[in-house]
Amino acid sequence: MLKKYFFFGVIAALAVSCNTKFSVNGEYEETPVVHFLLDQGKDYQFMKLNKTFLEEGNANEFAKDAEYSYFDNVEATVTEYVDNIETREWTLQDTVIQNKKDGVFYGPEQKLYFFKVDASNSAEKLNEDAVYQLNVNIDNGVHTVTGETSLVKGVSISYPQTNQSLNFAENDVANNGYRSTPITFSKSNSAPIYKLQMRFDYREYTSSSNEVKSILWNIGESDNASATSTSATISASGQQFYEFVSANITSNEDVVKREVDGFELILTAGSDDLYTYMLTNEPTSSLAQNQPTYSNVDGALGIFSSRLTFTQYKASYTPPFTRALNQNSTRELCNGQFTNTLKFCSPIPGDNTTSFACN
Repeated sequence: MLKKYFFFGVIAALAVSCNTKFSVNGEYEETPVVHFLLDQGKDYQFMKLNKTFLEEGNANEFAKDAEYSYFDNVEATVTEYVDNIETREWTLQDTVIQNKKDGVFYGPEQKLYFFKVDASNSAEKLNEDAVYQLNVNIDNGVHTVTGETSLVKGVSISYPQTNQSLNFAENDVANNGYRSTPITFSKSNSAPIYKLQMRFDYREYTSSSNEVKSILWNIGESDNASATSTSATISASGQQFYEFVSANITSNEDVVKREVDGFELILTAGSDDLYTYMLTNEPTSSLAQNQPTYSNVDGALGIFSSRLTFTQYKASYTPPFTRALNQNSTRELCNGQFTNTLKFCSPIPGDNTTSFACN
């Protein structure tokens, strides 16, 4: 099933007379471009489908018009097979979301295709032992796109456990400095690349209301393509955590106080195909600019593969003893050099006699 397609730029010397007319566009063939990663850790499975386009004129202007990038009629299904027996099939629906980042192409709206499962239900979620086939019929058979993938499995966070605190600071930071919390996770033979993030949820109070807000910290990545160990560790630096909070939460006179609401560790493992796709499509410093483009689908450019998102949530405080951020780290968040102006305080009962307790 796996295929690689290589497309090279060609530099040609053309000798033409002053009255010769020619088109730099040449012969053009419309091509679908698909990006679809199945993830059994998610409820919604999203496919992005666009097309290449070529028009006479300013390409930047055409890129801002979504009509040049979408197909009119798309019918897509994902079929699940276990031991070569069809077990389930989903028909994808289209939707428009508003989260596309600014760039050369249209935004912030973008059309996606999706189907939904219940990732919290073992009977409903995607099956780790299954093979999934993609079939896309575009514009009543003008284009047919097919692909096949298995799922990444066997990835989880082994340390810290849910009931273990994050530890980012010593008791006396001025003399003893910050600490790092090692995040250790099991690896999968089918996943050579890993990304670790942490979402910090905090509750912000004003004189009239309160709401939970979040910031997402990209802790680090691990490329273990050639490693043989069954586990890996990425360290979450304490100093970097406080610097990140300081840079991403703004001091505000209207805020009365802020409290830790919780932390979510988010580990994403990427498949072999995804890893190859990422490596092949990295920017090149070569002057020749003849870098190949990788694709593992038939009838299109792009990728149909998988990743696995494993999450671990730590609530701020779970009686009688479990807390997401230990006491030294909480003190530093409230009173420390990077974050003391952000008005963090602690409502945890064990902190009620400290200088950083909430009033």
